[in-house]
Amino acid sequence: MSLIAVARRYAAPLADVAIAHNKADQIDSEFAMYAEMIGTNQELSDLFASPVISQDKKREVLDAIIERTHPDTLTANLLRTLLRNYRLQYVGAVHEEFRREMNSRKGIVIAHVATARPVEASQQESLGRRLHEMTGKQIQLEFKTDSSLIGGVVTRVGSMVYDGSIKTQLHEIEQRLKQGDRDIG
Repeated sequence: MSLIAVARRYAAPLADVAIAHNKADQIDSEFAMYAEMIGTNQELSDLFASPVISQDKKREVLDAIIERTHPDTLTANLLRTLLRNYRLQYVGAVHEEFRREMNSRKGIVIAHVATARPVEASQQESLGRRLHEMTGKQIQLEFKTDSSLIGGVVTRVGSMVYDGSIKTQLHEIEQRLKQGDRDIG
């Protein structure tokens, strides 16, 4: 079974329960913290992924973490369920699918935007409006910088990629020159 299929198996029911208890934002926030904690701590990640370490030892460690961090009961139960089903090392993927599921239910689409340099707030708002007009959906922008782009913007919304980067434009000009296209414009 693929990692995405595993993550979806937990994400949809978690979304149902979180919404039913009116705790979607709290669960998302707590779940994000655990996903980051386990994903960025190599020892913790290795411990939960190891087939050599007993479930009892893993449960002791998880219970100690839960005792120190005091999550909501729903979050704690999910973490324990993931551990019991040998899936706690996938907490990051489950959280991503949970967030995707929640956004889908709210009609929100995430647009991943890569730019060569940080983008001013007014430009971010303008891009958000244009993407909303293009897709007809509520857009949540996630920005990252990528100095290899030289300039311009690369935006991914779902499976669609809008590439307005200078790097891509230069590559296209190079390809046309190689093909002997004299009308480069």
